Formats: sequence, C-alpha cells, structure tokens
Amino acid sequence: MIHAKNAKTFCAIAAAVLLGVIFINNAAAQKVFVQTGFEEFTLGKPPEDWEAKGDGCEVTDDTVKTDKKSLAILGGADGDGLGVPIETNNPITSVEFWVYIEGGGRAFNVKISSADNIAENNGCTYINWDADMVRLYDGAAWQPIGDFETDTWKYVRIVADFDKSEFDFYAGDSREAALTAKPEKGLAFRNAALAPVAKWLVFYVWGMTAAGYVDELLVYSGDEPLELAVEAGGKLTTMWANMKTGDRAR
Repeated sequence: MIHAKNAKTFCAIAAAVLLGVIFINNAAAQKVFVQTGFEEFTLGKPPEDWEAKGDGCEVTDDTVKTDKKSLAILGGADGDGLGVPIETNNPITSVEFWVYIEGGGRAFNVKISSADNIAENNGCTYINWDADMVRLYDGAAWQPIGDFETDTWKYVRIVADFDKSEFDFYAGDSREAALTAKPEKGLAFRNAALAPVAKWLVFYVWGMTAAGYVDELLVYSGDEPLELAVEAGGKLTTMWANMKTGDRAR
C-alpha cells in the first residue's frame, strides 16, 4: 500500500518528468533550416549551395554587424536574387536577421516563398525597404508597414504562416528588443500561398538604388523564438544544438 505522503511525492515526480518530456518535445519540434553569420563563405561571391540569379549578391567584409563577414545585396538587374532552400512540413516559418539599409532609395526585397522558382513573386511575403520605410506589396499596391531607420543595424523577425497567407513583422535595435516589440500582425502575402509550406527564403532585386546588408541569418520552423546564446565575437548560437533536426507537421 502506498502512503498518502509517498503518493504525493510520486505524483510530483511524475508530473515533473512529464513536463520535462513536453518541454523537450516542443523544443525538438523546431527545425533550424539556416543559421549563419556568413563567416564560412568566400568573400566576393554568393554563399555556396545557395541559388543565385545575377551577380548583385555577395559575401562582404565591408559593412558587418558581428565578426568579420556579412551578406551584401548590392543591386543587379530586375529579377535577380539569391535564394536558400527550405525543407519543411510545418506551415509556419520564422526568419530573423540583422539588416543594414543604406539611405537614399529603394533597397532589396525579402520573400519567404512557397513557389518552386526563386523568381516567382506570387505565394510569398513581399517586403521591401524604400528610403526610411519598410513596406509590403499585397498583390495590388505597396502598403507601409512602418518607419525604418537607415544607415544603422536593425534586427528583424518575420513569421510567415502559409495556412493563412499572412505574416507578422517585428523590428528593434537588438534581438531582444525585436522579440519583445509589438509586432505588425496579420500582414498580407503578395498573393495566396502556392503551397502549404515555405520552399525558399529569397533576397530579391527589383528597382534597387540603395544597397542593403544582412548578418546573423536564422531560419527555423514554427512561431516560437529559439533560445540563443552569444559566443565570443557576438555570434548567435542555438542553446538546443542537439535538437535541431526535428520538424513538426500541423
């Protein structure tokens, strides 16, 4: 016979174990697709294994937020771009990065896309920086998201939901500030998603007159922010490095 006191102790232990399992499963459910500060790539070239159209995107040591390298989106012909593939069965994909936009004109676009081709502009977020504003194209017209300071590094988080064909946009002076900022929520895709999940993250060129730079790019499944640690040199690393291979169907 189990005494009442022992029963309470057993129940407490069982509850703790169960909560631990739930916590681990939730953490493991998020898959990291891309995590890079661009240090591993060759200067003056696009990142290896990414799909590049045109020659307007390259790894640089010119304008950098952390360590020694970043990604420069300098221009090119309309329709040029640089894409990194995403393989997921989760309809929600989160993208985070530091961004530096040079003032004085229109910079690059960001697409989290459900199309097979990185040049396809339907079925995606369609975000653009123009002078001191960040805006979206909703399939009919450009719509302002908000003011965006140029000539300084800002942190951005985009959460794209391919079930709803909409996204949330966060920005701040640091990752913590961006994650805790009041987001612009329920923003429209350019057009309805072409597939139930993201297939590409694309830095896209159209009518560019101002350069932009990206550092500390992080792409992962789900809408919960990953817990990160900071290494020497300012680089961000996932605290759950051994839990980066899981994915979640919804």
